[in-house]
Amino acid sequence: MKYEKLSKKAISCMFVATLVQLLISSSILFVLWAIFKEHLPQIVVNIMIGIVAVDFLYLIVSPKVRYERYRYSITEDAIDVREGFIFIKRSIVPIERLHKIAIEKGPIDRMFKLAKVIVTTAGGDVTIRFLEDEKSAFIADALKKKINEVAIESRLERQENML
Repeated sequence: MKYEKLSKKAISCMFVATLVQLLISSSILFVLWAIFKEHLPQIVVNIMIGIVAVDFLYLIVSPKVRYERYRYSITEDAIDVREGFIFIKRSIVPIERLHKIAIEKGPIDRMFKLAKVIVTTAGGDVTIRFLEDEKSAFIADALKKKINEVAIESRLERQENML
Protein backbone atom coordinates (compact mmCIF):
# COMPACT_ATOMS: atom_id res chain seq x y z
CA MET A 1 0.00 0.00 0.00
CA LYS A 2 1.36 3.37 -0.99
CA TYR A 3 0.95 6.08 1.63
CA GLU A 4 0.78 9.77 0.79
CA LYS A 5 2.82 12.34 2.72
CA LEU A 6 1.63 15.78 3.66
CA SER A 7 2.70 19.11 2.22
CA LYS A 8 5.51 20.92 4.06
CA LYS A 9 2.93 23.56 5.02
CA ALA A 10 1.53 20.99 7.47
CA ILE A 11 4.57 21.38 9.77
CA SER A 12 3.98 25.12 10.04
CA CYS A 13 0.27 24.58 10.67
CA MET A 14 1.03 22.02 13.40
CA PHE A 15 3.57 24.41 14.95
CA VAL A 16 1.13 27.34 15.06
CA ALA A 17 -1.67 25.16 16.49
CA THR A 18 0.69 23.86 19.19
CA LEU A 19 1.93 27.41 19.87
CA VAL A 20 -1.66 28.54 20.44
CA GLN A 21 -2.13 25.66 22.90
CA LEU A 22 1.09 26.66 24.69
CA LEU A 23 0.02 30.30 24.93
CA ILE A 24 -3.41 29.37 26.31
CA SER A 25 -2.10 26.93 28.92
CA SER A 26 0.72 29.30 29.94
CA SER A 27 -1.73 32.20 30.24
CA ILE A 28 -4.02 30.16 32.47
CA LEU A 29 -1.10 29.15 34.69
CA PHE A 30 0.16 32.75 34.82
CA VAL A 31 -3.27 34.07 35.83
CA LEU A 32 -3.54 31.40 38.55
CA TRP A 33 -0.07 32.29 39.77
CA ALA A 34 -0.86 36.05 39.76
CA ILE A 35 -4.06 35.53 41.73
CA PHE A 36 -2.72 33.06 44.28
CA LYS A 37 1.04 33.83 44.37
CA GLU A 38 1.09 34.62 48.11
CA HIS A 39 -0.72 31.38 48.95
CA LEU A 40 1.04 28.94 46.62
CA PRO A 41 3.71 26.66 48.09
CA GLN A 42 7.03 26.69 46.20
CA ILE A 43 6.45 23.10 45.03
CA VAL A 44 3.27 24.18 43.20
CA VAL A 45 5.13 27.09 41.55
CA ASN A 46 7.88 24.65 40.49
CA ILE A 47 5.27 22.30 39.03
CA MET A 48 3.71 25.18 37.09
CA ILE A 49 7.12 26.15 35.69
CA GLY A 50 7.72 22.49 34.80
CA ILE A 51 4.43 22.31 32.93
CA VAL A 52 5.34 25.36 30.86
CA ALA A 53 8.81 23.90 30.15
CA VAL A 54 7.31 20.57 29.02
CA ASP A 55 4.78 22.43 26.85
CA PHE A 56 7.63 24.39 25.26
CA LEU A 57 9.58 21.18 24.58
CA TYR A 58 6.42 19.68 23.06
CA LEU A 59 6.11 22.79 20.84
CA ILE A 60 9.64 22.26 19.51
CA VAL A 61 9.49 18.48 19.01
CA SER A 62 5.91 17.44 18.22
CA PRO A 63 5.24 19.13 14.85
CA LYS A 64 8.25 17.47 13.20
CA VAL A 65 7.54 14.04 14.71
CA ARG A 66 3.82 14.22 13.92
CA TYR A 67 4.59 15.30 10.36
CA GLU A 68 7.00 12.41 9.85
CA ARG A 69 4.50 9.88 11.21
CA TYR A 70 1.38 11.15 9.46
CA ARG A 71 0.41 9.09 6.43
CA TYR A 72 -2.79 8.37 4.55
CA SER A 73 -3.76 6.08 1.72
CA ILE A 74 -6.92 5.90 -0.34
CA THR A 75 -7.40 2.75 -2.39
CA GLU A 76 -10.36 1.32 -4.30
CA ASP A 77 -11.66 -0.40 -1.18
CA ALA A 78 -10.41 1.49 1.91
CA ILE A 79 -9.14 4.69 3.49
CA ASP A 80 -6.14 4.22 5.80
CA VAL A 81 -4.88 7.04 8.07
CA ARG A 82 -1.86 6.77 10.43
CA GLU A 83 -1.05 9.57 12.84
CA GLY A 84 0.34 10.28 16.29
CA PHE A 85 3.10 11.66 18.44
CA ILE A 86 3.78 9.17 21.23
CA PHE A 87 1.04 6.69 20.38
CA ILE A 88 0.36 5.98 16.73
CA LYS A 89 -3.29 5.58 15.77
CA ARG A 90 -4.29 3.81 12.59
CA SER A 91 -7.81 4.14 11.20
CA ILE A 92 -8.97 1.97 8.31
CA VAL A 93 -12.41 2.50 6.80
CA PRO A 94 -13.89 0.41 3.99
CA ILE A 95 -15.14 2.59 1.13
CA GLU A 96 -18.53 0.84 1.05
CA ARG A 97 -19.17 1.98 4.67
CA LEU A 98 -18.92 5.70 3.88
CA HIS A 99 -22.02 7.78 4.54
CA LYS A 100 -20.93 11.40 4.42
CA ILE A 101 -17.92 13.49 3.39
CA ALA A 102 -17.18 16.99 4.68
CA ILE A 103 -14.35 19.45 4.16
CA GLU A 104 -13.52 21.66 7.15
CA LYS A 105 -11.08 24.55 7.58
CA GLY A 106 -10.29 26.12 10.91
CA PRO A 107 -8.69 29.56 11.26
CA ILE A 108 -5.17 28.14 11.44
CA ASP A 109 -5.86 25.84 8.48
CA ARG A 110 -7.03 28.84 6.44
CA MET A 111 -3.78 30.71 7.26
CA PHE A 112 -1.83 27.95 5.52
CA LYS A 113 -4.45 27.15 2.83
CA LEU A 114 -5.01 23.70 4.31
CA ALA A 115 -8.17 21.72 4.99
CA LYS A 116 -9.31 18.42 6.44
CA VAL A 117 -11.58 15.84 4.86
CA ILE A 118 -13.91 14.22 7.39
CA VAL A 119 -15.38 10.90 6.33
CA THR A 120 -18.36 9.69 8.34
CA THR A 121 -19.27 6.01 8.63
CA ALA A 122 -21.81 4.14 10.71
CA GLY A 123 -19.02 3.48 13.22
CA GLY A 124 -17.69 7.04 13.52
CA ASP A 125 -15.55 9.59 11.75
CA VAL A 126 -12.12 9.38 10.11
CA THR A 127 -10.28 12.62 9.36
CA ILE A 128 -7.53 13.20 6.83
CA ARG A 129 -5.87 16.37 8.13
CA PHE A 130 -3.49 19.02 6.79
CA LEU A 131 -4.40 18.63 3.12
CA GLU A 132 -3.85 21.44 0.65
CA ASP A 133 -7.15 22.99 -0.47
CA GLU A 134 -7.01 21.54 -3.99
CA LYS A 135 -6.06 18.09 -2.70
CA SER A 136 -8.92 18.07 -0.17
CA ALA A 137 -11.44 19.00 -2.89
CA PHE A 138 -10.02 16.30 -5.20
CA ILE A 139 -10.21 13.63 -2.46
CA ALA A 140 -13.75 14.63 -1.47
CA ASP A 141 -14.92 14.47 -5.10
CA ALA A 142 -13.24 11.12 -5.70
CA LEU A 143 -14.75 9.64 -2.53
CA LYS A 144 -18.17 11.05 -3.44
CA LYS A 145 -17.98 9.27 -6.81
CA LYS A 146 -17.02 6.02 -5.10
CA ILE A 147 -19.91 6.35 -2.65
CA ASN A 148 -22.31 6.93 -5.55
CA GLU A 149 -20.95 3.88 -7.40
CA VAL A 150 -21.41 1.69 -4.31
CA ALA A 151 -24.94 3.05 -3.80
CA ILE A 152 -25.89 2.34 -7.42
CA GLU A 153 -24.45 -1.19 -7.23
CA SER A 154 -26.33 -1.83 -4.00
CA ARG A 155 -29.59 -0.54 -5.50
CA LEU A 156 -29.16 -2.75 -8.57
CA GLU A 157 -28.46 -5.80 -6.40
CA ARG A 158 -31.62 -5.16 -4.37
CA GLN A 159 -33.66 -4.81 -7.56
CA GLU A 160 -32.23 -8.08 -8.92
CA ASN A 161 -33.00 -9.90 -5.67
CA MET A 162 -36.60 -8.67 -5.80
CA LEU A 163 -37.08 -10.15 -9.27
